[in-house]
This record gives sequence, structure tokens and C-alpha cells, in this order.
Amino acid sequence: MDDRKITQLEYSMIDGKVQRLLQRVKHDKKGYGFLYMVLETMFPRSEEEISSLITDGGNDRGADAVHIREEGGTAYISIIQSKYAQSLKNAGKNFPGSEIDKLISLISDIANKTEGMIESVNPVLASKINDIWRLIEHGKTIFFRIFLVSNTLPLVSLERQRLAAFCKQYNMVSFEELPFSTIAGLLSSDNRPREDGILDCIDIQKFERIDCDIRGLIANVDATSFIKMITSEDNDAISRHLFDENIRGYLGLEGGFNQQIQSSALSDDNHLFWYLNNGITIIAKDFSHQPVRGSKIKLTDFQIVNGAQTSYSLFNAFRKSPEKIAQVILLVKIFASSRDDISEKIAIATNSQARIAPRDLKANDHIQKKIGVAFHDDGLLYERKKNQYELQDDRPKVDSLKLGQAIVAYHLEEPHQAKTVSDEIFGSQYSRVFSEDLDAGYLVLLAKLYMFVSAYRDTQLTSIRLGSVDEEDNEFIGYAQWHLMYCIKLMASSDGYDVPIEAEFPRYLKQSLPIIGKIAHQHHSQSYYRVFRSAKTKELIQQELGIGQLKFDFV
Repeated sequence: MDDRKITQLEYSMIDGKVQRLLQRVKHDKKGYGFLYMVLETMFPRSEEEISSLITDGGNDRGADAVHIREEGGTAYISIIQSKYAQSLKNAGKNFPGSEIDKLISLISDIANKTEGMIESVNPVLASKINDIWRLIEHGKTIFFRIFLVSNTLPLVSLERQRLAAFCKQYNMVSFEELPFSTIAGLLSSDNRPREDGILDCIDIQKFERIDCDIRGLIANVDATSFIKMITSEDNDAISRHLFDENIRGYLGLEGGFNQQIQSSALSDDNHLFWYLNNGITIIAKDFSHQPVRGSKIKLTDFQIVNGAQTSYSLFNAFRKSPEKIAQVILLVKIFASSRDDISEKIAIATNSQARIAPRDLKANDHIQKKIGVAFHDDGLLYERKKNQYELQDDRPKVDSLKLGQAIVAYHLEEPHQAKTVSDEIFGSQYSRVFSEDLDAGYLVLLAKLYMFVSAYRDTQLTSIRLGSVDEEDNEFIGYAQWHLMYCIKLMASSDGYDVPIEAEFPRYLKQSLPIIGKIAHQHHSQSYYRVFRSAKTKELIQQELGIGQLKFDFV
């Protein structure tokens, strides 16, 4: 772990990023802004709102944020502890080892279902813990990953060893440190460490070409040797700086995980992996190999410029079943040149052909552009691409994915689907969600209703975390945004509104809160996480409003 001191440039770069983010999320605490920035980077594809992940506050037991991701019969629980130094001097200190005890105690209590634990933590964290326990009760295999993030130095060696020793007691627990050097590296790759590597070739299946000042090599390599080359010494974490020159941008700490890639690598037919995957593209200052059977390829100062999803998904598969990955053959393309412009051209060319998120493909769709015009005319900014507009522009911003989710929950009346099929909004569901039949004024009002409900949710979550509210009636609020909008839709429809006018937003929200709250508390034994993913909840809302199913069609 890098123990060098943070520089003024690095500190100010991170601090500037935090301050700009605070402007965007309308908050004034730098610690909150740093945590929010880190969470956006770690989980860019999370279906949950970032604010819903934050558990920081009184009685948080060292967990500043909790992220839960289900994948088949497995659930991955990320517990994030964040520390932000308010000065360059304090940034030169190590991550406080005393915080380790809190996390060890927290995970032990979760694993052992310690009696009285729920009463000892704040309501937001309590909901997360109940979610985890419900996943265990449903037979899910649980893996905990601790992230220690800060703009300071990492843990001192003895504290790191102590945390590592705890993790070894539980096969389901691991940890990773993200100190200032890693955070700075995510923002700027200029100071990334230079690394060499070795790949094991399969048989003699290699093809080399040389043209003037560039060399290229195509080879079939052992997937296990590739994973060992891109991970830490204990093969427990990806060396993220090896992807700094991947110009498609950072894919998050989960690496743009792809279920299909992992499934292909772990299947009984994993010999097909070579045929089903595009492989990896690597640029290096130099490489060497021998034209003999089963030789090794030695790389000098290399970077992976294409294949982040493949890399992270193979790594995840390797952690599940090393013996399966030992059977996988991986196609790699290696280019070596001392010319920086050639390396950049290779990075651009290979990534222009890479898998692009559905939202990116639709960013310039004619419907998206028309929505953008309608929003602009009403004083709103419509972000067809993430963070499309400068922070200095203080006009309200509406993210295209969030608008899509609002349409699903409100217009299509499928609030549970707004979360569970969010990946398909710009995929298979696109023409159904973003229809030319939608009225521009309707979409503008819908977007404003979403922002109103979202702002209320964030305010309530902050109050709950800080313990500034005595009642626990609104604990469900972090899960129920789309169902609140659906409830408002039903009530507004009975009053003759397609969407209520802005002046009526507070009244309808006030009326919908006790309805959703009653359902949440009546079915809390299923956990809020489950309640607001179930299609049944939609029917319960109708029953509370006295609306029969005959009035509605269901998918």
C-alpha cells in the first residue's frame, strides 16, 4: 500500500471535486460530499438512489453506507466507511485504526444476529441489516466487502494485519482500502504506478506482426494467469490503476460487472468462452515472448485499454470457482509502441467498438432530443448523458434514467418495475417507456413531481440518519419513492388530473405518505427491500384507496 504523503495539488483536486458535487446535491458538509462522490464512483449502475445507500449518522456502528446487490443465489454486501480530512495536514495522517473495531463488531453482530442489535443502530442502518437477514433467511449466500475510503493515508501495517486476520475467520468477509492515492488516481491517471506483467500462453497459438514503430501480438492465454497479473498479491482485489487508460471511463468498483460473462466462464461449457467473448486489448511499452509451446509473454509498463467488464467479471468468477477459471482460455491482443499517439489511437479505436450501455446508445435518439427541447423551454435541463451539463448552471437538472423510471412508476403504473427492470428502460422497454404519444407538458410536470418527491425523501433520510426526528414512521422512505408516485397518480386521476399542478404536490404527497406507511409497517416482516420490489404492493395501494382491479389492466 502506498504510504507517501498527499500533495497540495492532490488534496485540492479532490477537495475541488467534493465542493462541486456539494453544489449539485445541495448539501454543505464536505464529509457527506466526499462519501457521495465515492458512492457514485463505486456504484454507477446502482438501481438505488445514492442518498438511499448512506447510513452515516448517530449509531451507525462504523458503516457510513451499505450497498446490497443480489445475483442469483448470492448477495454481495458492501459496507463503506469514509473519512474526509478537512485540511492538508490532517490528510497526512493514517486511516484511524480505532474504526476497525466498529466494523469488526458490526459484521460479527450481523453474522450472529445478535439480540438487541436493531435497537442499537439508527433506523436507516437497521433497515439495511433487516434486509441482509431476510436475504439469509431466503437461502442467499452472503459475502461482505469492507471498503475503507478516505483522502488520507491507508491503515498502518499492524491495523491492516488485524483487519485481514478478522476477514480470514470468515470466508464471507474481505476488505479493500481506497486511500487518497487511489481516489486521486480515479480522478487523474497521471501518477499511476507503472507495472510489468506475465501471461501464460496456451499451446503455441500466437500471431505476431511488426510495422515500423509498432508491434502487435495476438495470443491465447490461461485466464488464471491474466487474473493473477491484474490483481493484488493475494488475488483479493483488482489493481484498478491498470485500467486508467481505458478511455470509456471508470466503470465503478464493481467494474461494470456482466452476469453473462461470468456465467459463461463458470458454465460446464466454458470452453465456449473463447468463442463468445471479444477478449482483452493491452497496450505496453514493450513485450517479449518465445515462439515455443506454452511460453510466457512478458509485458513492460502495460495498461488494459479494452476489456474492463471481462476482467472484472472473470475476477468475480475466479473468486467463486478458481478450478473452473483454470479451464478458460482468453484471447488477448497486445500492442507495443513508444509513441503515445499510437497508444491513444488504439485505446480510442478498440473502445469505439466496445459494448456501450443502452442509455448511451439512445442519448441522441430523436425522442430524447425532443424531450430535451421541451424541458429547456420550461427552465429545466434534461441530461441525456450523465453529468451532461456544467455544475455552474443552477437550473434544475433531470436525469434521463430517472425520468424513465418515473414514467414506468407513474404513467405505466408499475412502481415495482421502476427499480427491478431499470436496466431495460433504454433496452427492450424503450419504445414502451419513451413514446411519441407522451405530451411534453405532461413529462415536464412528471419530472417536477419526481424531483419534489425525491427532495422530500432525501430530507427525511437525512433527518433519520441524524436522529433529528423521534418517530420511526418514515423509515420506509428510502425504498418507497416510486410507490409514492404511483399512489399520487391514483389519487390525482380520481380528481381529474393527469399530473397534479405544482401547487398541489405537497397535498398529494401528504395524503400518500400514511397509505404507503401503513402498507410498509403491516408487511415489515418481509423487509422494506422486499415489500417495494413486489407487484403485490401495487394491489395493496389500490385496496387502501378503495379502487378495484376492474378499473386497471395489469401486466
